[in-house]
Amino acid sequence: MIKKRSYILVFIFSIFMIFGCGGPPAANVRPLLLPDSLAGLSLAGLREDYHQRLFDQYFPFWLKGGYDSTLGGFICNLETDGSPVDDEKNLWFQGRGVWVYSFLYNNFGGDPAYLVLAEKTRNFMLEHMYAGEGRWYERVHRDGSLLEGVAGNVYGALFTASGLVEYYQAAGRKEDLELAKETLQAALKAYDDPEYEGQFMPKGMPVRGVRAQGHSMVILCLLTRLLTVDPDPELERLAGEQLELIMNRFYNPEYGISNEYLAHDYSRIPGYEDQMFPGHSIEVLWMVMFEALRIKDRAVFDTAAARLRRYLELSWDNIFGGLASGNYFVFGTAERIQGTDYKEKTMWLQCEALVGCLTVLEYTGAPWAAEWYEKVRAYTLRTVANNNIGVWDQAADRRGKSVTRAEYHPKRRCNFHQPRCLMLNLLSLERMIGNQGKLTPFPQ
Repeated sequence: MIKKRSYILVFIFSIFMIFGCGGPPAANVRPLLLPDSLAGLSLAGLREDYHQRLFDQYFPFWLKGGYDSTLGGFICNLETDGSPVDDEKNLWFQGRGVWVYSFLYNNFGGDPAYLVLAEKTRNFMLEHMYAGEGRWYERVHRDGSLLEGVAGNVYGALFTASGLVEYYQAAGRKEDLELAKETLQAALKAYDDPEYEGQFMPKGMPVRGVRAQGHSMVILCLLTRLLTVDPDPELERLAGEQLELIMNRFYNPEYGISNEYLAHDYSRIPGYEDQMFPGHSIEVLWMVMFEALRIKDRAVFDTAAARLRRYLELSWDNIFGGLASGNYFVFGTAERIQGTDYKEKTMWLQCEALVGCLTVLEYTGAPWAAEWYEKVRAYTLRTVANNNIGVWDQAADRRGKSVTRAEYHPKRRCNFHQPRCLMLNLLSLERMIGNQGKLTPFPQ
């Protein structure tokens, strides 16, 4: 049982309020202290654990062959020893790689070696993958020769813009900031086309013109960062629009879930009003909380935290543990089961839940956030992280056995979700330790 002095203080205070003041405690009473331990470790011990996993295991793996030290860029289909199985460089993973190493440089000591990795990848992309007018080729060979042109989907372009913004913060070149904004505008233009080609929809759902919560998620995350380095009224308006879509349009109050897909006009798609994709519904909420911190909106933060708790409860496998990544349905039919079948529990979803729970804990001290953090961390370390190679597996089946995802190469290694989770957790823990047990103050 973990010692949580904050919980004891809250209990005592609650008893005092009930019996000493003639009624229950006010709804806005919050714990004043954080737990002094988490997941069986002191906060300093947990920080050391993540530091070792990131710097001694994860990053060294990529230098074995996943990072192209000669030409720049990332090859993500790798053997367990880090050697490439092909020479594909995918736009998603180049943009993400630029973000990871730029963020590492910006937040963890400014080691110039990290900036070199980001810069060489950025230069490779501009030389071989930029199609002009904010558009990017989807896949190239190691040497930059073309494998696939501009994709019908804009996820890769949005990840690239995110990488360029973070790289701008590191290197300070205005052209990278302008290219990021040009890429964002091109992606928004493509997304607004009624014939836009969606991805990953449930069987039977139309694929043209569909709006995706996942798109609003990546756009909002990009804008939150972009606006910290380049305040702009139009981008501020766009961020508010995306926040509204996530919190009020994709969210379906009738069922207390977030629909992953809406029609082009953001109305509900008949027959899919009860559908949720737990992965994005959980992931987007820590991004909403980060935006709430930026705009100093406590109500938005608290609403996102409450929804995070509900989605964790809906998505957790109470028999074998782990968060399910498959589509969740409120109602069952002849074609689909009620709830989800837990057949795939992706590594990335467990990572996003860890970021969300620690964010809630850092700013509120909520006991439920600590409890869920511990559950998800224990499951992650027992399953997808339990391979002794430093880079975690793609996913686990219901019983926790490692499996690969149908939409990716079976030897695909993730160069984004794991390091982002570890880095954001490390930054949270640093603040929590520095606060000496007190909550991190919410911006005023």
